[in-house]
Amino acid sequence: MFDFIRKPLLWDCLDRGYDKEIGGVEYHLKSVQDLAVYARLREAENLRLAEIGGGASRILKRLAKRNDCVNVDKFEGADGGPSKPVRIRGVRNVEAFLGEGSALLPDGAFDVVFSISVIEHVPDAALDAFVEDGLRILKPGGLWLHAIDMYVEDEPGEQPRRRFERYRQWAEDSRFEPEGEVYRGPLAFSCAMASNPDNVMHRWGRLAPKLTELRKRAQSVSLLTALRKR
Repeated sequence: MFDFIRKPLLWDCLDRGYDKEIGGVEYHLKSVQDLAVYARLREAENLRLAEIGGGASRILKRLAKRNDCVNVDKFEGADGGPSKPVRIRGVRNVEAFLGEGSALLPDGAFDVVFSISVIEHVPDAALDAFVEDGLRILKPGGLWLHAIDMYVEDEPGEQPRRRFERYRQWAEDSRFEPEGEVYRGPLAFSCAMASNPDNVMHRWGRLAPKLTELRKRAQSVSLLTALRKR
């Protein structure tokens, strides 16, 4: 799968009560992403799962009840994340960054490598290394699952369009097999997309004021990638 998270997926998760299973958090883009990722992993059992940049993860505590889970995060406080290790019952912290080739993350160790609202913070120059390291630690047949923030304007600029196409190239990479449909359309907002409420974006503007002007003119949405390592 490579597509934006859309309302039918979100509403199906809400109808099934998945929001209550993971704690019933306030509605905003992060809760939409949590539900979309959780829906893919909810039935996982006896698997090894790595959440990248999980910080104070909102879904690992649930997934760890039936799986071996690690939280891959250096806990340095980057981009509003926690500045000290967060302890989650049944979850082991691995203080590393994906993309560094850390020996703390062995080759072929994980059935699932996933993230929520993390990849958009990976610099352009480091994105290829992030993907290569992810492929390294995934088992054959392992799932590469990521919810990625995107701001979509009426006329997207060159940088967001280029970044969007780099994400889409993962679905074209012969080392991956998409698990579901691949969106072939342009980077453009559709009314069917689940999006961040305006009042939440206004509140986030107080925490990251340099993004305020962008948030005034753009919709905050999320991509979802679900690819299997061949």
